[in-house]
Amino acid sequence: MILSSCAERVQTVYVPAPVVVQPTSLTPQPVILFNKTKNGRKLFTLEDEFPYCDAETGLVIVVPRWYVTDFASVPWYGQAVIDPQGPTARAAIIHDWLYTIGQPGKREIADAIFYRAMIKFGVSDMQARIAYNAVRVGGEHGYGLAGDWLFIDPRRPDISQPPPFAKPKVGGIMYMKNCQGFEAMIASGWKAYPDKPLPLPPPPPLPPKPKLGSWMAGKLFGAKSGQ
Repeated sequence: MILSSCAERVQTVYVPAPVVVQPTSLTPQPVILFNKTKNGRKLFTLEDEFPYCDAETGLVIVVPRWYVTDFASVPWYGQAVIDPQGPTARAAIIHDWLYTIGQPGKREIADAIFYRAMIKFGVSDMQARIAYNAVRVGGEHGYGLAGDWLFIDPRRPDISQPPPFAKPKVGGIMYMKNCQGFEAMIASGWKAYPDKPLPLPPPPPLPPKPKLGSWMAGKLFGAKSGQ
C-alpha cells in the first residue's frame, strides 16, 4: 500500500476463534487446538467426556473432557487410505485414550477394541481391517507415552491444564456384562468425571468502624463536661 509517496507494509494478523469440527457426527464435538500439532497433525480436545462400552469385554471406557487427541491411531502408512479425521475418528479417540493409559500387556486388547468400535460406528469392514492391521504393526512405539497425558482447555489453548485426576493404571472404569444398561445410564445424565464446582468468591470485607470524636463519645455514652 502506498500513501503520500510513502511505502507502508501492511501485515494481516489472523487470530483464529475456537472452531468446532464434526467428523462423522462425532459426539461430543471436538475442538481444534490452533497452532497445536503433533508430528505435523492437528490436535483436538474434547469439550465433554466421551463414554463407550465394548460389548465383548464389558469394559466401560470414558475419555474425559479436555483430553487431547489427534485422531491418529492409524500410523502414517495406513493413513494413505484411512483419513484420521474421517469415519474412524470416534474409535480413534477411544484407542488414543487406551494407548495413553498404556496398561502393561493390554495393547492387543486395546487394538481389538479399536476394531470393534470402528465397526460399531459405521466404518466399513475393509477400512476397519486396514486400520487395525496398521496399529498392530506400527503402534507399539506409541503405547504408554508420558507426553500423551495432556489436557487443554480450548478457551486457553496455550496453557496445559492440570489433569483432572491421577493417571489411572487401567483403561476402563467399570465392567457391564454385554454392556446391558449402559445406554440408559448415559441417557440418565451419568458422568464418570463430574465437573468440579467453581470455588465461591470470598465475602466482601466489612466496612471499617467509624472513629468517634471525644465530643460525640460523650453524647453517646453520657460523659459529662468537666468530669
